[in-house]
Amino acid sequence: MRKILGVFVGVVLLGVVSVWSYDWMKSERVSGALLIEKDNAKSLDVAIRFGAGNLLIEGGATQWVEGDIDTNVKKWYPSVTYKNKRDAGYVEIQQKMKGFSALRKQRNDWNIQLTNEIPVNLNVDMGVSDSVLRLAGIHLNHVSIDAGVGDTTINLGGEWKDSFDVDINLGVGDAKVHLPKGTGVKLSVSKGIGSVGTKGLIAKGKGIYVNEAYEHSDTTIQLKVDVGVGGVDFILVE
Repeated sequence: MRKILGVFVGVVLLGVVSVWSYDWMKSERVSGALLIEKDNAKSLDVAIRFGAGNLLIEGGATQWVEGDIDTNVKKWYPSVTYKNKRDAGYVEIQQKMKGFSALRKQRNDWNIQLTNEIPVNLNVDMGVSDSVLRLAGIHLNHVSIDAGVGDTTINLGGEWKDSFDVDINLGVGDAKVHLPKGTGVKLSVSKGIGSVGTKGLIAKGKGIYVNEAYEHSDTTIQLKVDVGVGGVDFILVE
């Protein structure tokens, strides 16, 4: 419950900031490409801090990270940093401005592609956004998602060769989480005042669910999901 209250307080504060900032923020088209080229990194830690707008994250990049930014609020163009320490790459993509201005027909669209070639620890923190995370194909090691306020789709379908953990905090809004049928899945759900749909999953105790492959698969996805205000549907896919 404290997490839900924290989301509401944060949204109110961001709204206050946006009221006085709205008049002086210059609205114009600001677009550009993101690119982090391959080096000798053996793994990536990717942190994406997204304030407001529309966010798409998926795999398939030919470099470590590729993408496009399209916004009409210059202050919202993200800062991008990359460091390589002992063959581990550290990526941070951070939006400079947050607030309710996105709800006043401001535009802020990010399309980000990550490599499928090396293990990735992915941390995504979203404010007020509609977000789609198509994570199938990425060599995931650990995933942490804070969904904030808005509608969220997280696709973990497909075949997975290695096990990994996923932590998801859902704030305010509706979410869909696509889970694979062929890879073992264990789901732990902490429910706030939202609804939870688990069709096709097998209940194993209070808030614990598995799929049919769980007892037979050498690979397992362990999910911990904290549901806030709204609803989440867990959907089994091929």
